[in-house]
Amino acid sequence: MTGCIRPFFNRNWAAQAGLALIWALPPAHAQQAASAPAGTSNTLEAVKVTGQRKNGVDPSVVTAAKSKILSRNYASSCAFMSGYSAAEDDVTLAYMRDFNMLDNPSNEADRFSDLSPDGNAKTNDVGSALGNSTDTASGLEARTPGVACSGADRHFAAGRNWIARKDKSLEQAFEAYEAGNYTEARTRFEEGWRKLGYEEAAMMLGRIHLLGLGTPASTPKAIEWLREVIDARYDPVRDRLKFDPQIPDNINTRIEASLLLARIHLTGQGIQRDPVQAYRWWSKALDYGFEPAGTLLGQAHLSGIGTKVDVKPALAYLEAAGEAGDTTALYMLGQLYRHQLPKQPAGVPLDLNRAGAYFGAAAKAGHLQATYEAARMMDLGEGTAAPAPERAIVLYKDAALKGHPDAQNALATYFYRGEAVAQNFNTARQLFQAAAQRRQPDAMFNLAVMLAQGQGGAKDMAAAYAWCSLSKGLGHEQAAAALPVLAAQLTPEERARADAMLRPTPKKPS
Repeated sequence: MTGCIRPFFNRNWAAQAGLALIWALPPAHAQQAASAPAGTSNTLEAVKVTGQRKNGVDPSVVTAAKSKILSRNYASSCAFMSGYSAAEDDVTLAYMRDFNMLDNPSNEADRFSDLSPDGNAKTNDVGSALGNSTDTASGLEARTPGVACSGADRHFAAGRNWIARKDKSLEQAFEAYEAGNYTEARTRFEEGWRKLGYEEAAMMLGRIHLLGLGTPASTPKAIEWLREVIDARYDPVRDRLKFDPQIPDNINTRIEASLLLARIHLTGQGIQRDPVQAYRWWSKALDYGFEPAGTLLGQAHLSGIGTKVDVKPALAYLEAAGEAGDTTALYMLGQLYRHQLPKQPAGVPLDLNRAGAYFGAAAKAGHLQATYEAARMMDLGEGTAAPAPERAIVLYKDAALKGHPDAQNALATYFYRGEAVAQNFNTARQLFQAAAQRRQPDAMFNLAVMLAQGQGGAKDMAAAYAWCSLSKGLGHEQAAAALPVLAAQLTPEERARADAMLRPTPKKPS
């Protein structure tokens, strides 16, 4: 190889994509990583909810489904008390009444047994069981519509409860589904829906018809079943999801149906594409308590998908979602105020202080790309009085340990140069290799340099050529210029080994 290997540094670029090392070539700005930062797309992909179920039947799913059927708070239960709850215990309720902790004692639901829905013979409260035409609890004729439970309501609730206690259809349906027996699963889910109206059954039937599992795929049928979930009784106080940012993927059946309907209409899967309907279903998911849906609505307003481009509601949705703890919303707000989006909307001022604050909040909550962006801003001195490499290194390390290739490459730069940390070629090479294995083009090139020089480990010209070639394939200008220089230094054996690395022999089928 002619000339010496020497590093070329551009601090402004190095903070963006890492160190550029070159052979004795004219200095040039290194190319940014070929892969765009995650989350910069305006195609509404920031929040993905697949709804795929884990292998095996989760007993909690069946238990939760039955709880909704049997709960005294569920509208169709007619206030049947199916199980013990401390908050509904007679002693607890009496205590709450004594201390005026109940808004109105009349709001308390009475209790009855599915074995004697009309009353209790032991207490002479037998009502229509003795032939009375009036419900003793409500004073209403047996079939008179009203807010209170009529005799017919009680009989219906009692019968429903009796069936639910003994029903195995939902459990059997999930077992068949997980076993891949979709025809049997569909039969059992339909049975559960007919007998007790399980929302979970309707949800799974929608998925089965959408994907064509054990039956011809039919988006219209899928939509019919998903609408059954949406149209089920809903109490906005008790049934609304309490979003937990620590478990952001935790959703209920109604939200899952809303998001799936939105995806169907957005992609036009089996029907005509209708972004307006997708926007409508994201709004429903937000109404049901899924705060990340606000991020989707914000993106929709930024992109003009299903609605007009309007930065004001976009910011409002994103800020609300961010306050609720959605890290993607915080990250996007950082992008907006840093003017980092591919199609930056008008009306958002450049505000590096605010951008840094949003990236920092998202990073603190564990958002990987935001952690890297916060580190970059500190490295560049954006939103700070001066560059702060010591603080940047802490965040680079956090992101690097979690597998972020650009962060690994940037951190390797510091160890290679010995800036803000002790120089350590061995650590730098390990970090460059980790990033190179994740297709970071600058790290591929930097690793090639270290392999050719024997820095931080053994010299390996064949591996150096292979990594430099891969970097060139991803558009790295320095790698393209250096590759012929490196190729001239290879022995025939080294060239053959490099070619084998680049074109490995396919494995023979066993």
